[in-house]
Amino acid sequence: MSGARRQSGLSTIELVTVIALTGVLSVGLAGILRHPMQGHVAVSRRAELVDLADLALLRMSRDLRMALPNSVRVDGTRTSIELLHVAGGARYRAEPGINDPGGPAETDHTNAADFLSFGGDARWNLLGRMNGVAVGYDAALASGARIAIYPTGSEVWSDAAADASPAIITASTNRITFRDDGDEDQIELASVHRFSHASPRARLYLVDGPVSYVCDAASGVLWRIDGYAVAASQPTDLAAAPLATGRQARTGERIERCAFDFVPGTPSRSGLVTLEIVIANAGERVRLLQQVPIPNAP
Repeated sequence: MSGARRQSGLSTIELVTVIALTGVLSVGLAGILRHPMQGHVAVSRRAELVDLADLALLRMSRDLRMALPNSVRVDGTRTSIELLHVAGGARYRAEPGINDPGGPAETDHTNAADFLSFGGDARWNLLGRMNGVAVGYDAALASGARIAIYPTGSEVWSDAAADASPAIITASTNRITFRDDGDEDQIELASVHRFSHASPRARLYLVDGPVSYVCDAASGVLWRIDGYAVAASQPTDLAAAPLATGRQARTGERIERCAFDFVPGTPSRSGLVTLEIVIANAGERVRLLQQVPIPNAP
């Protein structure tokens, strides 16, 4: 038609058709991508849970490997485990002697205070230096540090709780000081202590205190506690003494369940601790199991 203007743009029908097709494509694309995205989120969540459980087990394993021989104990519910933590070790001088006799570094250690007599001692030497820990000389160690020799059985806990002498382990109140005796470290106690038994291999342990792990599934937390007083029976209540007076730290979170087991060692094999932790979050759940060999030869 002459003079008619050309029409441009989309008609209403075309616009509605485009919107409908776009909606159909969007729904189809969402359906295609939903499962892979959900799978990625689930894998990420499980990986996070595995990391949380692995860190908790790593911390527990490290402490257990530093347990005083024959000091690991698990409560009846299998949700708490306790040990006496070793800071360092050495061999004590069991008899008088002269190091490098006739040589340029000759050192006389024949004085009665230089060796452990097991008749009641307040001072004796080590064969060399304390291993595993840097000790400062001439300053008493922190209260609660103890010396243990030949812990052959569970009586180490009753001895430690009684703070008595004779005993396998010194009293928590018997302060320990290290002296530099030339080529050997010397241990000095605030008061005389008589150890119950001599070690066939002259082993000596420096214990810095008890450590407990308590699994509180109600709050979903695995607690690590130290800095508390030793008790003859294993404490498990976080809100009661002695655990309530210790340093409590979160070692694991989102804990659904824990199970700890300890099989004591024999003369022919080490003890074995089995640690099981189940962590859950948003419908995802992981279970980690780890076994830690515990040397029991004192």
